[in-house]
Parts: sequence; structure tokens; C-alpha cells
Amino acid sequence: MFNPILSFLRQSWLVLGLASGLSAALAGVDFALRDRIAGNSQQRLETAVLDVVPDGASSTPVTIAGVTMYRVTDDSAAVCGWATPADGRGFQDRIRLMVGLSKDGSHVTGLTVLESNETPGLGDRIQQPQFRDQFVGQSTEHPFARVKPGESAPAPVDAITGATISSQAVITAVNSQIALIRQELAAQLDPSAESQP
Repeated sequence: MFNPILSFLRQSWLVLGLASGLSAALAGVDFALRDRIAGNSQQRLETAVLDVVPDGASSTPVTIAGVTMYRVTDDSAAVCGWATPADGRGFQDRIRLMVGLSKDGSHVTGLTVLESNETPGLGDRIQQPQFRDQFVGQSTEHPFARVKPGESAPAPVDAITGATISSQAVITAVNSQIALIRQELAAQLDPSAESQP
């Protein structure tokens, strides 16, 4: 005679056993690849730092205004700019950026997206050069502002059609990070600061 309770218990133990086995396998893979994943992540970060600061040859992590950022030097070991991480809440998840700044912090020299899970075909277009290049060369004196066609602003950024939340998240993240460190960067122009590693 069929016993539904006994059948339920058998199936429950099967599900629990499979879940435990798969969890252990995933934990094992994570443990085995942890160093490689960390190394790849560090390499991506170092590449992003040098991508956002033209003429950069090497970088050194420093703390300015309580923010860990990167002093970028050229082949002659002179400071040629700075790279700072920035992040904000997008439509789907956190958006992580790397922002390049001139050595006095007065202009944006580059912007790259380190991590984004925004909607494919819409919000993920923040990674395209057409959007990111709007920040490059702009002065940091005024905050960036999202504008509509026909509008003007001191530091205008055209939002991506259908992805205004993602666009605004990038703008807000960049503005917040620049506001936090801009004055401190100007103080770093002291010649003795440039000669330090």
C-alpha cells in the first residue's frame, strides 16, 4: 500500500543529499580557484587603472581623503594622473567604475566600467565608448549633469535612452567620488609629493 508520508520522506532525503553534495562541490571549486580568481581580479584592476590615465606606466595604491586610489606615474616616474574607484546603485545591482583624473584632479582622463549587471541592450550600454567618452576631457569644476536633447549644462552627459537609471547611477558615482577627493588631489601637487614612490 502506498504511503504518501514515507514517499515524501524518501524524496526529501534525496533532495537534501543532492543539495549537500552540490554545495560541497561548489565550495571545493571556490576554494581551489580562490587564488586564481583573486589574481585575475587584481590584474583587471591594474589594467583598468592604466587604461583611464593616458601615458601611465605604473601605479601605486595610496589613501587620499580616506579613499584608496592609485597614483599613476609615467616612464620617468613622474605623476601623470590618478585613478579612483567609484560605485553606485544601478537598475539591477551595484555598478563599479574606475575614474581617471589629471594630476591636479581638474579633468577626467578616462572612465571604465569594472563591474555591471545592468540589463543587456539597455543599461549595459554604459560600458560602450559612446557613453563613457562623454566624461573624458571634462572639467571636474562642475558636477556632471544628465541632460535631455536641447538642454545645456556646464558638464553635460546625454543619458542612454531607456536606461536613465543606469546613466544617472554612473553620473552620481563619478560626481560623489570627485567631490570627495578633488581638493586633496590639488594639494598633492607639492613637488615633494611627486618624488615620493
